[in-house]
Amino acid sequence: MIEKDIVDLLDARLAAEVYYGMQPQPPDNIPAPLPVVIVNRVASVWYGGFFGTDTDLSRPGIQVDYYDETAEGARRLADQGRIALRDLVASSAGGGLLDSEISYYDEESRGWRVQQRWDMADYSPALS
Repeated sequence: MIEKDIVDLLDARLAAEVYYGMQPQPPDNIPAPLPVVIVNRVASVWYGGFFGTDTDLSRPGIQVDYYDETAEGARRLADQGRIALRDLVASSAGGGLLDSEISYYDEESRGWRVQQRWDMADYSPALS
């Protein structure tokens, strides 16, 4: 699963906690500690053709969110993450393409957020 590969890679290279799905939340509505990186699969497309759908190979859209207390800190994490992910080869299926990147102040986390959207290739479980 490409998400696990991405979490493991970023966890090894970044000075931040890296989670899949969401960060564990502290009690009493206190913002979770920063810096943090959150990885999610936001879409998947399976290849198809004249003979039907290739249920093994898909192109998942992976969103990576980098959070830090300052804009510079979030940008630094995103820059390091981009360098780590641009050459990732997923399960021999191919690499990743950075589709978009935006940054803004996130009210909920009370920190700065850089959001990257990657188009990856992954050998996925069959559709059944």
